[in-house]
Amino acid sequence: MDVGVLTFVTAVLLLLALRATVRAINQRHLYASRGRAIWATILVVLTLVAGWFEVGHHRQVSLVSQGMSALTSNPEARADCQRFSEAFFNLGTYDGFVYWDDPYTAIFANGSCRDVLRYATSNKSNPTLEQIMAVHLIAHETMHVEGHRTEADAECRAVQLNHLVAMKLGANEGQARYLQKRYFDEVYPRMRSDYTSDQCREGGEYDIFPERTTFP
Repeated sequence: MDVGVLTFVTAVLLLLALRATVRAINQRHLYASRGRAIWATILVVLTLVAGWFEVGHHRQVSLVSQGMSALTSNPEARADCQRFSEAFFNLGTYDGFVYWDDPYTAIFANGSCRDVLRYATSNKSNPTLEQIMAVHLIAHETMHVEGHRTEADAECRAVQLNHLVAMKLGANEGQARYLQKRYFDEVYPRMRSDYTSDQCREGGEYDIFPERTTFP
C-alpha cells in the first residue's frame, strides 16, 4: 500500500474532525458551542482537502499502473508516483527511473504522473507535448522493468510500443498512433545521445517488428 505523509495527515485530520464534530453536536446548547462548531467545520474542510489530494495521488498511481499493464504481464511490476514532498526534495533530473536493486518498480516524477492523469481525462485528440512524453515515459520505464537496461534499447522499444499505453489509457488506435508519431518526430530526435541510435529505424537492430514496412 502506498502510504505517505499525506496519508497520515489525512487520517489524523479525519479523527480530529470526527471528535470535534461530535463535541460540537453534544455541546450545541452551551455558550461556547458556536466556537466548537466553527472549529469542527474548519477541520472537516481541511480533511476534505487533504483527502482530495490523497485520492488524486492514488488515482495517478492506478492510471500509470494501468498503462504499464499494456506492456508487461509481470505480477511484480508496479508503478510508484512521487508525492509532492518527494518531488520537492528530489534534486534529480530524471522523470522516471528503475533502481536495479528493485527492478520491478518504476518510479515516476510527480509532474509526469499528473500529465498522465491529464491525458487520461482528456479527449485524446490534441495532447500537449508534456502529456505525450508522460505517456511515452510509461512505455520506456516498463521496458526497463522487462529487463532492457540499455537506454537506447529501452527507448527504441518504447517508441514502437507507446501507442499501446495510450490505448490502455483510453485512446482509440488513430489517437494512439498520432501520439506515437508526434513523439518520434518531435521528441526522439532531441533526446540525449545515449537514448537514441541510428539503429532505431525500419530494419535496424532495434526494430522489434521487422515484418512491418513502416516505422515505428
